[in-house]
Amino acid sequence: MNELSGANQFQGNPDFASSGEGHGMGVTFGKTLGDMKFMGVVGMVYGILTCLSVVGAIMGVPIIIASNRFLESVKIFEQYRLSNRPEDMASAFQELGRSFRLLKIVVMITLGMTVLYFVGMILFGGIAMLSSLAGG
Repeated sequence: MNELSGANQFQGNPDFASSGEGHGMGVTFGKTLGDMKFMGVVGMVYGILTCLSVVGAIMGVPIIIASNRFLESVKIFEQYRLSNRPEDMASAFQELGRSFRLLKIVVMITLGMTVLYFVGMILFGGIAMLSSLAGG
C-alpha cells in the first residue's frame, strides 16, 4: 500500500497482478516460464546434436545435464506459481543456480578449447611456412 494515498502501487499493472488463484507473479511470469521451457528444450536438442561427434560429447553431455536441470527448475517454478510457497521458489532458484554453474563451466572449457585451437593453428601454420622456406 502506498502510505500517502492508501492505494496499491502495483494496481493496474498486469505484471504484478494478484489474484486469489496463486498467480501473484502476474502475466509475464507465465510467459517467462514458457520461454524458459523453450530454451531448456532447445538446449537439450543442442546437447544431443553436439554428442554426435566424439569430441562434441565432451561438451554435449554437460549441456544435456544442465538443460535437464533447467527444465526441472521450470517445473518447480510452475509449482510455486500455483502454491505460492517460499520453499518452492527457493528450490527452483537452487536448481536454476546448479544449471547455470554447469553451463558456466561448459563455457569456460569451450573458450579454453577455442584459444588452444587458434594457438595450434598459428603454431602449425608458422611451422609449415618455415618448412617451405627451408625447403625452397
